[in-house]
Amino acid sequence: MNLLKSYARWLHLRWPAGIPEPLPETGPAGLTAVSGIRIAGDLLGIPLLKFAVDSGAKAVQAFIDEQAFQEPCKKHPDTYDLAIIGGGVAGLSAALAAYKAGLKFVIYEASEPFATIANFTNGKPIYTYPKAFQPAGDIKLTATRKEALLKELQQQAVAANIQFQLRRVESIVRDDKRLVLQFNDQQGNAYAKRVLVCTGRNGEHSTLNVPGEGLAKVHNRLFDPNDYQGRKVLVVGGGDSALETAISLFEAGAQVTLSYRGSEFSRPKPDNIAKAQALLGEDMLFSSQVVSITEEQVHLRQSGKQMIALANDAVFVMIGRKAPIDFLKRLGIPVRGLWSAGKFASLALVLLLVAFLYSGKSGNGSVFDWLFAHGLTPANVDFSAWPDDNLWLRALQPALASTGFYYELAYTLVIAGFGWRRIARTPTPYIRRQTLSLLAVQAVPLFLLPFVVLPIAGEFGAFDSGAAAWLADQLFPYSDQTGNREYWRSVGFILAWPLFIANVFTEQPNYTWLALGFLQTFVLLPWLVYRYGKGVYCGWICSCGALAETLGDAQRTKMPHGPVWNKLNLAGQVILAMALLLLALRIVAWVGAGTTLGDSLAAVFLQAAYQFELFGIPLNYAEVVDYFLAGILGLGLYFHFSGRTWCRFFCPLAALMHIYARFSQFRIFADKDKCISCNICTTVCHQGIDVMAFANKGKPMEDPQCVRCSACVSSCPTGTLTFGRLRSDGAVMLDKLPASPVQMREGA
Repeated sequence: MNLLKSYARWLHLRWPAGIPEPLPETGPAGLTAVSGIRIAGDLLGIPLLKFAVDSGAKAVQAFIDEQAFQEPCKKHPDTYDLAIIGGGVAGLSAALAAYKAGLKFVIYEASEPFATIANFTNGKPIYTYPKAFQPAGDIKLTATRKEALLKELQQQAVAANIQFQLRRVESIVRDDKRLVLQFNDQQGNAYAKRVLVCTGRNGEHSTLNVPGEGLAKVHNRLFDPNDYQGRKVLVVGGGDSALETAISLFEAGAQVTLSYRGSEFSRPKPDNIAKAQALLGEDMLFSSQVVSITEEQVHLRQSGKQMIALANDAVFVMIGRKAPIDFLKRLGIPVRGLWSAGKFASLALVLLLVAFLYSGKSGNGSVFDWLFAHGLTPANVDFSAWPDDNLWLRALQPALASTGFYYELAYTLVIAGFGWRRIARTPTPYIRRQTLSLLAVQAVPLFLLPFVVLPIAGEFGAFDSGAAAWLADQLFPYSDQTGNREYWRSVGFILAWPLFIANVFTEQPNYTWLALGFLQTFVLLPWLVYRYGKGVYCGWICSCGALAETLGDAQRTKMPHGPVWNKLNLAGQVILAMALLLLALRIVAWVGAGTTLGDSLAAVFLQAAYQFELFGIPLNYAEVVDYFLAGILGLGLYFHFSGRTWCRFFCPLAALMHIYARFSQFRIFADKDKCISCNICTTVCHQGIDVMAFANKGKPMEDPQCVRCSACVSSCPTGTLTFGRLRSDGAVMLDKLPASPVQMREGA
């Protein structure tokens, strides 16, 4: 048992497992699922001033481009063209864009304009990253300190005569073509054609939920650290805000203790960690939790058992703020990671549709069998009426009569269509080459070769004699059922064992495929993974990866993260063990063929691999793994759990390459000075990797789950990440193929 735990930790459980913050699901320019409402600013997940400015201006331009304001409201002249909710940087940027476009607009602020900046600690430095990025809009950002920035923004608002109405919007409902803004006061509703939500993450502060948390000495933000000189202060939290608060208080002369529930810091920037450790030393209490707060003391439990009582004058609970989830729910805007009855129902419906696609109405075949049975495919054409001397048509007859042809055709067309969309969404050289590689592999060796090229070559006599005939007999033997060559086995050139088992688990040993399979799985793949990581296959070759990277491209943020899900990664190891056990059983049965033991083992193999049922439910390897996990769940969870569910959790070949990847030179390198801990890299990882936990420390990312999709690299707003290799001598070799739009703009 201890050995298994050590193996699990070595392979998967040693890596960070942060969970992305719940944020609204948005599209281009802050588009939401609610017609007429867009989102800008910090709620998009990028806590940068320049991006807030850019998103506010672009959202207004998107409204203009969709001709949202052309039709006048003669019946309701009091209707605004645009209502902006939130008076921060994004709200001001949107207001300036609306003012410039001549729109009738209003901007509502719940507390005070630029409240987030006003609540910064006095003297806080301001960094306007990325430096080379020029945001849309007319806001100028030149200040480098909190007070100067606040003054600069206020002056720009006054210069454009931007008026802020101090009212809190509680909800938005639709009234015909108008949106009705409902407030928490008695002053009546407001009406607008379009609404832009720029509230930022101004939801409630996260709380400890302990007795005494409501005392006046408990705070969620620090304004002036000098107010606490000589006082005993406890800071609770393990992020940058907690460490920066503790550092500021210590430097102002306070007696500071820091309490963090984790055993070590994983989120803060290395500089903050080093400085806090140097200043606080043993006053940093790891694995500790606040139990209660009184007027004079704070009681903590450390390492689950030991109780500590600290004399205390003030407590700063710096454990983050929640996005305004309740407000977003009232608006009807879906939030990432939150489930509703409707979402469960849609998941069930999708799974049923995918099950129909794979099994159809005819039993064990695909939906194409059902189409065949009802005369809805070319397979029902009377081929006997075709000219006997037309070898081209005769060669294609078996393909047109098979379900595999139509399945692979549909598969290829989906990859092509969604692949072009992916290239358009992220036009980097890396994405373009990767997508075209995936499409080429799917279209040529996995579709055209088995269904068109090889059948035509065979019909024209390419495999009739000589070495070509012998090789074809080994690779594509004649089927006992159809009498045709099994050209479909050629997919084994690309789909290695144990992802594709048919060429290895044959009734009689096919030594050619066994040799090729051994070289693929145990020689070529280990070498490729060693140099380039698991993603060299999963991200550039595999057909499962092709569909995930194209059809699943827009679903990346839906992959669940966290330690519980990381444990499920080990399910693939269980399936790999089953495949290895079946292989051993198959080999022993071959060796003992003709003996009682050998024949018995062969029967056991057939049951386990293809035939076993329990209460009429097929529970053999082929049905459970290939049909249910790879097919129904693999495709059915695309739109609810991202496109890599099969690849991450269940694929036995991926599980084998995870082992190889633990020895790989492949890394994702990070420039920690650029990292702003926005967590976008983790959020978009559809393998569930906590990329930010590596990036903000400047550590090379080496989690074996990585498939080199480049989502984290291309989505990073500051150009922090780069693919590369870490050689055994310590030398770093960065990839030359550009994958980061920010680095491309900056000429890195």
